[in-house]
Amino acid sequence: MSEITKTVEEMALEERKFLHDVSNQLVIAQGMGSFLKKALDKNENVGEKEKERILKLEKAVKELVTLVKDRRALLHELSEDA
Repeated sequence: MSEITKTVEEMALEERKFLHDVSNQLVIAQGMGSFLKKALDKNENVGEKEKERILKLEKAVKELVTLVKDRRALLHELSEDA
């Protein structure tokens, strides 16, 4: 089947799979960011700028997780309605 003839449902299922895969990687990034934050907080040689940067990273990843969760919920909702 060519890309042009895909149904909306097929595209939604592909997007759900894509978001699932992205979500898995975000969970890993979130965990590693948390691990690094704890390590940096314990290290006296780490400057405040670096600590601020890890907080920004943590906030950005959290926002991405929220965006992906919201999108996945919408796709689940739409596929249930179909």
